Amino acid sequence: MSPVESVPVAVLHHVDEYVELLYDDIPEKIKGSALILQLARNPENLVELARNEALLSALSRVLREEWKRSIELSTNIVYTFFCFSTYIEFHSVIIQYKIGSLCMDVVDYELKRYDQWKEKVEGKKTALTPDKNELPKSRIPEPKRRPKSGTWAVADVNLQKSRILVSSYHEDLCNATDDVLSKIDEEQLKRKLKALSKRQEQLLRVAFYMLLNIADNVKVEDKMHKKDIVGLLIGAMERHSNIDLLILIVSFLQKLSIFIENKNSMANRSIIDKLAPLLDSPNADLVNVTLKLLFNLTFDTKLRNKMIKLNMLPKFIQFTSDDKQITLAMKILYHLSMDDRVKVMFTQSDCVKLLTDMLLLNVNSDTSADGPSSTDVLLALCVNLAWNERAAHQMTSEGRLRELLARAFRHRNAMLMKLVRNLSHHAVNKPMFVEFVGDVSGAVTSGEAPEDFVIECLGTLSNILNPNNNIDVYAVVERYNLIPYIMKVLDPGEQCEAEMVLGGVVLAGAVCADERCASALAAAGGGHALVTALRHRQADDEHVLQTVFAFRQMLSHPRAAETLVTSTEAPAYLIDLMQDKNVEIRKMCDSCLDIISQMQNEWAARIKVERFRCHNGQWLSVVETLGAEGGSGDAADELPPYLSAEYLTTHRLTTSDSQASLNDDTDSFSGEDYNRANSRNTQDGHSDDLGLCDSMSGKTLDDDAQFSKNTNVFS
Repeated sequence: MSPVESVPVAVLHHVDEYVELLYDDIPEKIKGSALILQLARNPENLVELARNEALLSALSRVLREEWKRSIELSTNIVYTFFCFSTYIEFHSVIIQYKIGSLCMDVVDYELKRYDQWKEKVEGKKTALTPDKNELPKSRIPEPKRRPKSGTWAVADVNLQKSRILVSSYHEDLCNATDDVLSKIDEEQLKRKLKALSKRQEQLLRVAFYMLLNIADNVKVEDKMHKKDIVGLLIGAMERHSNIDLLILIVSFLQKLSIFIENKNSMANRSIIDKLAPLLDSPNADLVNVTLKLLFNLTFDTKLRNKMIKLNMLPKFIQFTSDDKQITLAMKILYHLSMDDRVKVMFTQSDCVKLLTDMLLLNVNSDTSADGPSSTDVLLALCVNLAWNERAAHQMTSEGRLRELLARAFRHRNAMLMKLVRNLSHHAVNKPMFVEFVGDVSGAVTSGEAPEDFVIECLGTLSNILNPNNNIDVYAVVERYNLIPYIMKVLDPGEQCEAEMVLGGVVLAGAVCADERCASALAAAGGGHALVTALRHRQADDEHVLQTVFAFRQMLSHPRAAETLVTSTEAPAYLIDLMQDKNVEIRKMCDSCLDIISQMQNEWAARIKVERFRCHNGQWLSVVETLGAEGGSGDAADELPPYLSAEYLTTHRLTTSDSQASLNDDTDSFSGEDYNRANSRNTQDGHSDDLGLCDSMSGKTLDDDAQFSKNTNVFS
């Protein structure tokens, strides 16, 4: 029954009389608070009530001093302030009288008392009397109006009488001794506990609702966090099963979860374990707010892993068939799919196939005004899953690939084409794309499709244009004029987007796997175009790596390699990239330079010099420093500060046990000798402190002795 149903209709002009009732006994206080609550529930009265300082002061004082004695009284007063909290204009009233802080203390006390009640009823241990210590007095101004009796002394006498006479279920459980409890029938006690629990839920509900309303103020919310509002909410959620109260608590937690401090507090209290059972609730609204909270928590990697450990993935998948929950379920699944280990779990059922079929049925839905639609999220989820080979194979099976391509080309959907591009990345799917090479190539060169769609087509074509797929790459390149298109994309004058240029570089590397295509691209100036594009985008590691790979593909074919080395600056850029911070770029550069150093050209000697400097840079730096500091000594007995390029081009570095003559006319290193020459270690697996191999020898015995002498000097 509502707190105001058993009292007469309140009149605003009699508000002073209702305030007088707040100074009488508990029954009168309950009646007065109920009448004031009636007035507060009418929004038209709130302005007048907010101006009544005596009313607000009396309400706050009674709540502070009497809330332990009557749940009904506390509920009426908190409900009154809740009515004020529904309008932001009156939040200052609540803050002024510190009602928020007081409500949190009330909630904390009620939760602890509930545990004690439950222990009494279940007989688990001797019940302890609730703590009778009053809360620290708040700095709330005392009312200026005198009590109805006219004297404070009479009011104190009435207060003492009321504490003796008032009897209720609340006092039965709070003040009953073990002897009294032993005489009360167990079933009757349980009924009392149930009734009191219901009243407590009403108090918690209005208290949490008021706190939720005033939490719009960030400063107030921060104060709530410091008083552990998250702990109170989770504690109430564990103790009560009222659906409306649970919906309110989870909604409050959802609002708080956007701040990392509150999210961490929830994680420390095992929030995922508390929310998992709520997903089985028959109440759709409770499930919906629970999914919203879980979605906020999925931004945390550890909490996502916790959801997987609790086997919540199948539950989320089930909600994809619920029209009311599908959007939230898709968003959560999208976040979970970012983990490669979770992608595999999607393939353990027919989930991937069902998601693909859903996508095919709804692929052309529009984006809603409030954000991405469920179809957009579903498409993003499928794009993530397509990186897993097993999931990709399930997506393309049973003719689904043809349907995906048909819809992608019909609607010119770039995201759907991105999904197709990811599917084409896996070797198991590449044979399925052979029949669609012409369609993809035509979309690239036709100039009719949007640029973002063409970018995805470029990536797809680069994945499938491979001689190992039984495709005549040269025939495709010639028929669809791919080489002129590549040259156009790489031309800085066209001012193509960076992603489009990158796609052109990747396509160049793909077609150069065929010797005829590589020769044609080199003859058309493809090497120079790649170098020019590299010069403009050398800060982009991905672009640099793909360009070096394209050079590697061209160097695999003699004619194209000769054109690239002799007619472009590609070797110079490769030498410069030997010391790049990116490991993959350095590996690819070394592979390219190995091929160039074996060719009969001027670059072989320079590569040998630069590699020596690269591998022995520290030693050369020390020698240069010592040479500069020791310039006053006998110049005839000292080595030059560093080995000049002329020395390195006319002398070979050999191992100490090598008997080969230094006058050998061999012009390059190869095989085992090449590897030994570039190693910092000698045959015995040891090197000097500066990292230089101790295997150098001069042209003659005198040179060798002089070299050893000076090496010992600076060492």
